[in-house]
Amino acid sequence: MDSTNSMGNAVELYFVRTLDGKAAAGVRRPKGIAIVSETGGRTIAHEVLHDCGLEDIYIADDQGNPLLELVAEQSIPADWGGGYYNPWVLQHGLIKRLIMRSFLTSQEDVGTDLPSGDVRGWHHGPGGGGTSLILGPAKVGQSSIIRTPGSY
Repeated sequence: MDSTNSMGNAVELYFVRTLDGKAAAGVRRPKGIAIVSETGGRTIAHEVLHDCGLEDIYIADDQGNPLLELVAEQSIPADWGGGYYNPWVLQHGLIKRLIMRSFLTSQEDVGTDLPSGDVRGWHHGPGGGGTSLILGPAKVGQSSIIRTPGSY
């Protein structure tokens, strides 16, 4: 990816056949966003929202243990609204609905929800991808958008 001809304030999308044989559907880098051609609009939105400052959220920890607590106000405070969620919904079920949810399998529905604020879940925390997953508020909502997307 090379954005040398970019105006600096544009989102550069590169549609490719594969990402070095990896299962990933898209990846964001400082010089642009690469998207596997067969993926849909959800992948484009997910990667562009990374460019805006949002992070991935996962339904399970590094060992594959899902977040089995019931959804509660402290898990999604900005969108709680006094009982919007059914009392039997588990936190990992709510996370599956989010556009910033990572590691989808072909059998799962893709999430498209963009919450107002942070959501409790497994995430990499400050610094992103190289760290182990931690449990806490993940920056996956509108309040965490910190910049306009663009190649830089």
